[in-house]
Amino acid sequence: MKKYSLQLTLTFLLLLLINTSFYWEGDLGILAFPAFFILFIIYFILSIEFIRQVYISFRDKFVDKPRNILLLYMSLCLILIIIKPNGLINFDQLEGEDRIIAHAEGVANCTSRLKLKDCGKFTFESVCFGFEKSKGEYKIIKDTVYFTKTTRNSFDPKFAIY
Repeated sequence: MKKYSLQLTLTFLLLLLINTSFYWEGDLGILAFPAFFILFIIYFILSIEFIRQVYISFRDKFVDKPRNILLLYMSLCLILIIIKPNGLINFDQLEGEDRIIAHAEGVANCTSRLKLKDCGKFTFESVCFGFEKSKGEYKIIKDTVYFTKTTRNSFDPKFAIY
């Protein structure tokens, strides 16, 4: 397996980064697009390498056991990434049911989405030349929503107030 350590490592890192993107994608800001572009390039390179390894295996009649294990591992990971591009676990569902979802679209197709969960927590996602995510807690008193304990300073608690 030492012979295929680069392919195995890249495949494992790609699967790990895609499955944990829920936690780190909001912290990148403007670097989110280059990061996902790099992940796409790695996926493309691994797909070409997978096709190359399949060709070599057919030519050698599948006698190389480490290569067969590599093919199984790469095919499983690449197919899982196609089927579940946001990861195997839906972390958004684990946070609870959505009580209210507000969506706003601005200039240059910049979008903002505010999700209020049943458990008293909120998530604010802003996509505009980068990706930012803020989390915190909220309280609803009469007809007003009060936001507390936000994780990022860029969150404007006056969402949709004109």
